[in-house]
Amino acid sequence: MPYKRHNFFTTSTKNCDYSDKLLAMLPAPVEEPGFSGDTRVTGPFITRDTETGVRNVGMYSGHFRPPNRLLAGIGPSHHAMLYHYPNAKRRCEPLPVAIVLGALPDINYVAAANLPYGLDELAVAGGIRHRPVELVGCKTVPLEVPAEAEIVIEGEISTEELEKEQPFSDFPGYLMVERHRRPVVKVTAITHRRNAMLTAILVGLPPSESNGISRACREMMLYSFLKYSCNLPDVLEVCCPEMGGGWNWWVIRMRKGHPSKPQQALQAASGMDPANKVIIVVDEDIDPKDPDMVMWALSFAMQPHRDVRIITGRVPLLDPSAYSLISRPEERSYPPPHGCSGILIDATRKGPYPPVGLPKKPFMEKALEIWQQEGLPPLALKNPWYGYPLGLWSAEDDEMAEAVARGETAATEPKLTR
Repeated sequence: MPYKRHNFFTTSTKNCDYSDKLLAMLPAPVEEPGFSGDTRVTGPFITRDTETGVRNVGMYSGHFRPPNRLLAGIGPSHHAMLYHYPNAKRRCEPLPVAIVLGALPDINYVAAANLPYGLDELAVAGGIRHRPVELVGCKTVPLEVPAEAEIVIEGEISTEELEKEQPFSDFPGYLMVERHRRPVVKVTAITHRRNAMLTAILVGLPPSESNGISRACREMMLYSFLKYSCNLPDVLEVCCPEMGGGWNWWVIRMRKGHPSKPQQALQAASGMDPANKVIIVVDEDIDPKDPDMVMWALSFAMQPHRDVRIITGRVPLLDPSAYSLISRPEERSYPPPHGCSGILIDATRKGPYPPVGLPKKPFMEKALEIWQQEGLPPLALKNPWYGYPLGLWSAEDDEMAEAVARGETAATEPKLTR
């Protein structure tokens, strides 16, 4: 059934007796009681460049400044602040914004994904759901929002007024206490459905909704970028762990069709986003989601002087390791030698290796069969759960090992030459 305007209620600063407590109507949680300096909502922010008509949907935070103001928690390298805000500032006009709360999950995911600028995130969401996203016009700003949204905060981002933020937690898992000056959003209206539900996206030390969303988006975007845009069909899987915020730690699993491919994948991934920090390429038998296996690859498949490269000119986002030693914001990324850096690690094997030190697959399968026959608890197998050769293994070695497995100890005696 189509969504109708009468399904919505509007509370506006212009036509309501409650304008002196507009934001107080929203039951936003205190996310880290005892540390948080304010309350906020995190969700898709919709803006549009009035010069080009390009719409952007980004996942940002709005920090409450009652009765009817927010601080726009938008990073300087994000599209809304990088393109839309400066254009509005040049026109000496505020930037209209709509903050969407309680939309369907596809809207949240496209907002968090670092899609190319100019690609309409709502059109991508329509592709995900196999039908166009139904939009309705806002009441007080010239923007459209998903009709199924529970709550929409309408407002204008000031291009003149900045205010200092208070401590809040974010994806690195630490409180942000730098108290940067952020643009002020003047709330002009809040529209909502009957019996609306405020669905909070909590941000902080994982597990958290924000890091889970970031991980899923980054993995999909990076996999597609490397495999199809960069012509790397040997890329098999990408993992961007939540403990790295989805941004700072990427592991790429690939089949090495040519010795140059791991380096190509590393350089392509580093160019996809200016905020990534640690990028690792591993062989196809390494599970990138298993920290133990990644550690195994780092320990025994690479040499730092040969396989590790430091790159500079990176953007820290909210990484406290950049903020603690460098006080001037412009020095956190550019120019060198100041600023942030990244590390590229080729943790693939560079040649033939001995076999993995476990029994061969037939022996492990027999052991598993016995385990199950005895009615023992089910096993959660993780790779590698059996041994396999990696090049340094000959037919003669195989013959000897098979003989030993049959109990023929004489097979280990050295053969005498006449």
